[in-house]
This record gives sequence, C-alpha cells and structure tokens, in this order.
Amino acid sequence: MMDDNDIMREFADDLQDEFESSKHSVKYKQNERKLRKKQKQVNRLKAVLRFLIFFLILFLGYEFVMLPQWYLPQDAFKKQNGEYVEILNNKLIPTSVISDAISDVRIPKLPIFLFKVKPIKHEIYKIPVVKSVYVRRYGFPPRIQIIIKERVPYAVLKTNLHSQPFAFFTQDGVLIINRKYMTYAESDKTLRIITKSTHLDKDWSMKKAQYLGKIIKDVETYSNEKVSYIDMRNPNDVYIRIPSANIRLGALDSTVFERIKRIYTILPQIKEYNSRIKYIDLSWDKVNYLKLNKEDKNK
Repeated sequence: MMDDNDIMREFADDLQDEFESSKHSVKYKQNERKLRKKQKQVNRLKAVLRFLIFFLILFLGYEFVMLPQWYLPQDAFKKQNGEYVEILNNKLIPTSVISDAISDVRIPKLPIFLFKVKPIKHEIYKIPVVKSVYVRRYGFPPRIQIIIKERVPYAVLKTNLHSQPFAFFTQDGVLIINRKYMTYAESDKTLRIITKSTHLDKDWSMKKAQYLGKIIKDVETYSNEKVSYIDMRNPNDVYIRIPSANIRLGALDSTVFERIKRIYTILPQIKEYNSRIKYIDLSWDKVNYLKLNKEDKNK
C-alpha cells in the first residue's frame, strides 16, 4: 500500500506535469499570436506596396500616353510635305487632290492609336476613282499612312487620237468624267475609243464599252496584233487600227464577229503592198478587198 508520502509525491509530480503542460501551451499560443501579428504586418506591407506599384504604373502609363510623339499636330492634314500624312499607291489621283479632300478633317486631341480613321475614309471615298482605302497609324513620330486602291481604267473616250480623253470607263463599270483624272487614265492596256459623241448619258454605257472591247479582242486574236484604237466617229462605218493596217468594219451588226474572222486570211496578202493600202475592207458580208491609196489606183 502507498503511504502518505508516496501519495504526496505522486500528486506533486502530476501537478508539475500539468504546470509544465500549461506553461508550454501558453508559450505556444503566444508564439502563434506573434506569428499572426507578423503575418498581418507583412500583408499590410504587401497591400501598401501593391497600391503604390499600381499608382506608379498608372502614372507611368499616363506619362507615356501623354508623350507628344503620340499626337498629330492640329494642322497635320493641311500640310502636304508628307511629314505627317503619307499617301501611297495612287496613280490616277494626284496626291494634292487626296490631301485637299482630308484637309478639313478634325484632328482630336487623342493619341494616334485612339484616332478614328473613319472620317478620313469618308472624305476620300467621295473621289470617284477610289475603290478602297486602308489607313495605318504610327507613333514615334506620329504619322498616318493612306494606301489607295484605284479603279482600273477600261476604256477612254476621245474626240481625236491625239487629244486628252474627256471620259473613261473603269473595269467595275464606273464612268469617270472629272478631267483632273484623265492624265494617267490612258495606257497601253486601255481601250481607246474615238468618237464625236460627247453625250455620255445618252450615247455611252459600260455595256457598250464592253461590247467594243469584245470586238477588239477578236480583232487581236485573228490578226495576232495589238489594236491601237477603234474609230467610232461614224457608228455605221467603224474603223479599227492595228500596226500593219487600218481595218474597216463598217456597221457593227450581227455579222461583225463573222467578218472579223476573215482577217487572218487577208493579212498575208497585204505584205507586197506595204504602205499603199489605205485599209482592209471587211464591211461586206463574205467579200474582202483592199482599199488602195488614190495614187496607186491611178497607176
């Protein structure tokens, strides 16, 4: 049996164990509180740093956006020196015409990348020769690049061979009558039509120009030569010029394409006559003949 002393010692040991355990628990909780307090301080510091970094980024972004290299001068569209506005790919339309078209476009006080290009396109599309417009924006330095796609001339109308065209049709069927665009409308790829009729609405249409284009294409196919022009001054007595001869087609009736096919049979026969031939007459159905100059007929 345990005596009183043993009981007291056991009680004292238990009490000491409880005290040590309680002491350890309090210390642990104190350390835990200190750790949480430090964690809160770190989190507050991180929040402050994030706040400061955020406003620093906003400030730097604002300063970057406000740099003058992002902004077009208010008179950029009025200057025609190409410093702020570059116009490319225009062959028919003079650069000055495009510059004049956009000269009154308002320039907002915004960075170039927020600049809306729709007003620029709207003004340029008023030019009838323009088919499409693409606008690029650049910074550092601020500038705009305007890339023009023009309508391709298909046929020019002239009163004589050496005069400037007074109108032309484009390949997509638009009739252009503004004389400022005529300078570059005529080329080796353009159909030349000589006519007395200048009543465009009454006497000319894209359908008629395409019909003449088909006639010329057939003449080039059967002659193997490039057509210089078609003379429509007398619609009932039409002439076509190729390098080796002048061809009289006469009236452009339903038989004209059959008559054109006879060119390849008669061209070899004209070599011996050289320049004495006035024209090859294909105006008669199933009849070919060479029209000579008067002096040769007298001989």
